[in-house]
Amino acid sequence: MHKGRALFIGGTGNLSYDCSLRALDEGWELWHLNRGSSLRTVHGVHTLRADARDETLMPAVLGSGAWDVVVDFISFDPEQLSRARKVFEGRCAQFIFISSASCYHKPPLGGPIREDTPLVNPYWDYARRKIACEEYLAEAIAKGFPATIVRPSHTYGATWIPSLFGSADYTTAARMQEGKEILVFGDGNARWTLTHARDFALGLVGLMGNAHALGQTVQIMGDAAPSWNEIYGTLARLLGVKPRFLYAPRDFIASHDPGFAERLLGDKGYDTTFDCSKLKSLVPGFLPCVSLEQGLQESLMWFGGHPERMRVDAGLSARMDAVISAWKDSGGGSAP
Repeated sequence: MHKGRALFIGGTGNLSYDCSLRALDEGWELWHLNRGSSLRTVHGVHTLRADARDETLMPAVLGSGAWDVVVDFISFDPEQLSRARKVFEGRCAQFIFISSASCYHKPPLGGPIREDTPLVNPYWDYARRKIACEEYLAEAIAKGFPATIVRPSHTYGATWIPSLFGSADYTTAARMQEGKEILVFGDGNARWTLTHARDFALGLVGLMGNAHALGQTVQIMGDAAPSWNEIYGTLARLLGVKPRFLYAPRDFIASHDPGFAERLLGDKGYDTTFDCSKLKSLVPGFLPCVSLEQGLQESLMWFGGHPERMRVDAGLSARMDAVISAWKDSGGGSAP
């Protein structure tokens, strides 16, 4: 069944690749607008090659094309989003902006997070820029721009391995394989909502062309919220190694590395769960089905099939070691 014409700005990244596959499966005629720099391609997609942030090129690239849905995966500040709006206003019936659950109030206010939770994040510039994007888009919606705001949480596909400090490379898995200590905040029992990209895609594509989603903000994430002990423990078991966890207080880690402070105080350093009732009312078929073990196994298989991508971020690993050493020097414990 033909659903309509959709354009993804991006289309081959961590989130958008699985969304592309799902959209095609559900009958969308799909176009990608990107620079063609990804290692992954999606068969059956029409591709427009251009830098989506160069608005001077867009009219010529897009011609007279119009879409039922445009999904913007790559705008990270209001200026970029404003350029996208200028290009696509009047060319689409629905514009979906991918924001972030990191926008929600930090520290958390308690209880499962919902869409009406205040957006305040003094710790992470990325989140503040996404908040500014949402504020800009809210004004545009009030003027009649047909937009939907989507907030994913920590979402990973085959090319990512979830980690507290950087998920887009092989660093954490490599440290485990090498017997190095894995830095974890607190006692490792804080829950963290992880969503596989295939499950995210189920929610996103369900919002595409959904008239009830116009003017709405919707968060998309799975129901599972494993602890970091469970996340890392599952990864270690699949790697066939015994993990060596080094536990240190969140604030100690943050005080010794500004980058880690952003990621912990501004995002992952809390017990975090979400209430996705709104999504499930808009997309009744949203039933996440990819388990943590299955998702991690697929990631390890992907990296195993692409050994050139099993890169270790030496700088990131050294920063972990520096915090670990500082904690031990302060009298903190070592990993077993």
